[in-house]
Amino acid sequence: MIYEARQSTRVNYLLAGACLLLSVLGFAAAGVIPTQSGSYPLVGWTIVAACFGAAFVFLRRARGGGVEARIDGNGIFVPAHSAETIPWGQITGVLPIRAGIQRIVRFALRDPERYAAAGAMRRTAGAVDAGLGFGHFGINTTFYDRGMDDLLATVRHHRPDLFDGPSRR
Repeated sequence: MIYEARQSTRVNYLLAGACLLLSVLGFAAAGVIPTQSGSYPLVGWTIVAACFGAAFVFLRRARGGGVEARIDGNGIFVPAHSAETIPWGQITGVLPIRAGIQRIVRFALRDPERYAAAGAMRRTAGAVDAGLGFGHFGINTTFYDRGMDDLLATVRHHRPDLFDGPSRR
């Protein structure tokens, strides 16, 4: 059983469209679209820039197509966390988290220094999360083309022992 997830094209195009629609507020505030409330160019153009910037990010994600997470018999590969596959022997715990619309699966590692995140910010966040009991890294499936249930089924297939203990759901 293999789990392979990419950014959801449809969701990211919808989010990009929503950002472009929101930029209308910026054009109104900047005075490009006349309103009775007057114009505030600095605020308006800041809104337009932020909306266009966010739309650009969502469009890049929609067209990216690269694998964001892969789980198979070898272990867990999350390029945003580590350039190498983390073998199953290194995984000591799994914690599914459902918070609002967010669907995140966190993993605890036996040797977190060996499979530390690539960036300093991610390493720091992982250390804080581990200190709070949320594992060392996670996979946020919220905007992926395959969801949390598929991910958990794949982990359960390869490592059913990770689900014997208590977990937060």
